Amino acid sequence: MGRYWALHRFFLTLIITVAVALAASCLFVYPSIVRQADAYNSQSVYKNTEIDFIAPEPSFEQVDELPGTNGIDKVFPYFLTNTQVNVNGASRSTTVLLSDQFQNVDLTMYNSARLIKKSNKEYDNAVLVDWQFCHDTSAGIGDTVSMTIGGVDREYRIYAIYETNSIYDNGAILAEISDDEKKAIVQQSGNSGYSGMYISASDYNTCQSFLTSEYRPLGRLKDRDSFSDSDKYQVHYDAIMSSGYANEITDFRVRENDSAESGGKVVIWIGTLLAAILMLGFNIVISGRGCERAYFSYQCIPKGENVKSYYMVSFVFETVLSIVFYVIFLVLRIRMSETYIPSSAIGFRSIMVPIAIIVAEIISYCMNRLVVLSIERKAERE
Repeated sequence: MGRYWALHRFFLTLIITVAVALAASCLFVYPSIVRQADAYNSQSVYKNTEIDFIAPEPSFEQVDELPGTNGIDKVFPYFLTNTQVNVNGASRSTTVLLSDQFQNVDLTMYNSARLIKKSNKEYDNAVLVDWQFCHDTSAGIGDTVSMTIGGVDREYRIYAIYETNSIYDNGAILAEISDDEKKAIVQQSGNSGYSGMYISASDYNTCQSFLTSEYRPLGRLKDRDSFSDSDKYQVHYDAIMSSGYANEITDFRVRENDSAESGGKVVIWIGTLLAAILMLGFNIVISGRGCERAYFSYQCIPKGENVKSYYMVSFVFETVLSIVFYVIFLVLRIRMSETYIPSSAIGFRSIMVPIAIIVAEIISYCMNRLVVLSIERKAERE
């Protein structure tokens, strides 16, 4: 029986299980997972942070004075630059956030709710990176990242990896800077404040009203010494104080929504149904072949051989092999993904195909047992 099974069913089973696993994982399940991941990634920075608003260019004084007023709870000020970053021999133009006030870092996108992995060691020169940066540079925990800050080459160690910072194209990294580095940045920029600040509101409506009507980015206000006379400075001052900045305020609650992946559920249901149909159809076609039925009817059962093990072996082999191939193909495809895929995007959808295969194989086994039973009864009558 074993030799007959190996000669007449093994290779066909191997082909169908590979084909079903490859098609189901890469053509149906993976695209559905990616749609879910994209929907998650587009909203994670809005739903999984304490940020309510981003305001442009506050002065150093505003950063100290605003918390506790105008419905503002906490702020996280930062300098924003796009610079060349080197890691592991690879160089990449990257958006870099720099701050000297890390006490409120949990307010930002780099918080525990978005953490993927962190070091067991503490680094004095730590840098926080996102998944996109690691994907593009093959960087990992503990690797050295070098960049130029304030005209001076600096080195940092990757302490933690977070979900992609989708606010910025191709992600961003966050580093803590010293007072000397801050002074160098300020001298180069010529401004008297930060590039921006993340804001957590204690009273959303009050904070929104203040930011959209009364807030002025005083970090843009240059020193009087930068102008040749008082009139030119006054023009500069009036331009900043009289303008409105509502269009420069990013409201996280407005951008937050419950969007889901489009068509993802339909795709995975199609793939699940197709996998079940293919496995069931394969068993129907193979078990219905004349050679197999004739072999049982004239060679095995009349001699008293037990042929039930034939279909039990087929059932176990097809089920295990198809699921193993499916898992391997899906894991490999996910690891090669250009998109960060959280575990929540995989979830139940990843086991729908294996469940369908098991159900199809159980049905096939029962049908094949009925075929054997009918042959046995016929042999008894004869």
